[in-house]
Amino acid sequence: MGRPQARRPWYPTERSRPAQVETWWRYQGEVAAAARLVGTFAPGQQVVIPSNPLVDRNVILSTVSINANGLRSVRDIADAPETLVVFQRESAAPTVGQIGAATHTLIQLAVDGYSTLAIKRRVRVADDSGMTTNLHEEITEVAPSEVLPRVINLVRDDGGTGTRTVWVRISHSSGGAFGAESTAQSFTYADNGGSGGGTGFEQPFPHREYNLP
Repeated sequence: MGRPQARRPWYPTERSRPAQVETWWRYQGEVAAAARLVGTFAPGQQVVIPSNPLVDRNVILSTVSINANGLRSVRDIADAPETLVVFQRESAAPTVGQIGAATHTLIQLAVDGYSTLAIKRRVRVADDSGMTTNLHEEITEVAPSEVLPRVINLVRDDGGTGTRTVWVRISHSSGGAFGAESTAQSFTYADNGGSGGGTGFEQPFPHREYNLP
């Protein structure tokens, strides 16, 4: 039933049980008119919809009930009940370790524990473990099907001459929200004479063992 003053259409309370249900989908951010029909199903029927996109995007599912006489619960898909399905396949926290000895201006880190689905990396660097003092955030993104590099460089930019300790947390995204962050870890730059810096035991290209037939 249409209503004046551009108000949302009003529908009387449904009193008959639906005989079938249409299910529609669209990406979050698309208009309702862009919805695609998944199919028509019996009430309560369980349906498996395969989905393995290169990039995570949240999906909105809309349902339209149809009774035995063919009467639809809504006239327009924009008025149908909606359910948001959140896609976040890259959710685990990565691990981070230092490669070799820090110099006055550079610390190299090795990042592990993320999958080939990850296309974004967020690196947060601060002067405290709570990540509140002099916080700097950098996001790196690659194209779908490309792989983020394992090694990252932390370049010192404060102009100081002594040692400096920073705290780092890293997380990844497969297109949607960022997953869990790595544990806050401290790393120390050397002074301008090359002394006092931290040392790590990670390798740029870690040793891998393979069982050959």
